[in-house]
Amino acid sequence: MDEILRVEHLSKHFVKKTIFGSKISTVHASDDVSFSLGRGEVFVLAGESGSGKSTIAKMILGSIYPDSGEIFLHGSKIQRNQKDMKKIRAACQMIHQDPYDSINPRMRVSDIISEPLDIHGVYDTHSARDERIREVLEEVKLEPTDEIASKYPHMLSGGQRQRVVLARALAIKPQIIIADEPVSMLDVSIRAEMLELMRGLQDKYQISFLYITHDLATARHFGQRVGILYLGKIVETGKINDVLFSPLHPYTRALTDAISDPDPDNLHRKKKIRIVHQQDQFSKYMVKEGASIAPSDLNYSIRNGGCRFAPRCPCVIDACAQEPDLEEKISGHFSACHVNLLNQNNV
Repeated sequence: MDEILRVEHLSKHFVKKTIFGSKISTVHASDDVSFSLGRGEVFVLAGESGSGKSTIAKMILGSIYPDSGEIFLHGSKIQRNQKDMKKIRAACQMIHQDPYDSINPRMRVSDIISEPLDIHGVYDTHSARDERIREVLEEVKLEPTDEIASKYPHMLSGGQRQRVVLARALAIKPQIIIADEPVSMLDVSIRAEMLELMRGLQDKYQISFLYITHDLATARHFGQRVGILYLGKIVETGKINDVLFSPLHPYTRALTDAISDPDPDNLHRKKKIRIVHQQDQFSKYMVKEGASIAPSDLNYSIRNGGCRFAPRCPCVIDACAQEPDLEEKISGHFSACHVNLLNQNNV
């Protein structure tokens, strides 16, 4: 598979300060993140809210700059200059989570879709631009196209607005689409339709997708490979079925424990999510080292060079005082954990 995008050792830390300018703490939004995206592939970045998923997307598009790390498009390093920024923004478009906030309510649909065409100077004539607008509206199943093109966003449903956002992303024929929680704000009844639409476009045009989500059910439906993020770091990555059905990291296992079960026979069955309360873990493991800290301080392990999941992990061992590297445990399946989880299934 041809590699189209590669991210190497991407890091971004945000410093929290008081109104007087003194430092309170550092948020590790992204910590040494590396992954690649092949042509026509769907790579999923999954993790809970605050794990750094959207920050990584913004760094790829250049809306915020990384503290360290490099981004490569077709093997060429993207520099922080106007030429390279325009190149990656033409090749890589984004679908935002909120279809209500991501489009201008004062613009007609035709103007919303034509905006990237005008910015990148794709078409010289109005007739060619209008034809492209009709084409992408047909691609996202918004018809009759002329009627939809003349409407304002408030005249459309949430699902229709998200299709407009997808049409805008498709307008300049991108090679990559970053989809940041694209269905999380849509009604459950139309989420599958949106995912099937994106899958059809991916197959038809060999568009690569970076799919950002906290929902592992939609991730499995749409993705091919997955990277599990925890506090800004990828803790497990591999083929999506391998990672979700045979997780090698305790955090991934806890996420899969939390997936909703659609079987009505299991409606009242008690589910066990294999994760430890922070207070219990700190009293058992961290505090024994004489640390004077608050149990809610999840950055403690990061600051002290330990595994960042240790405060919540049921499999903690002494080696967890050192942060593990992301290593290949099984062919194509990587995990950052000192514990052999294959022998810990009942923990």
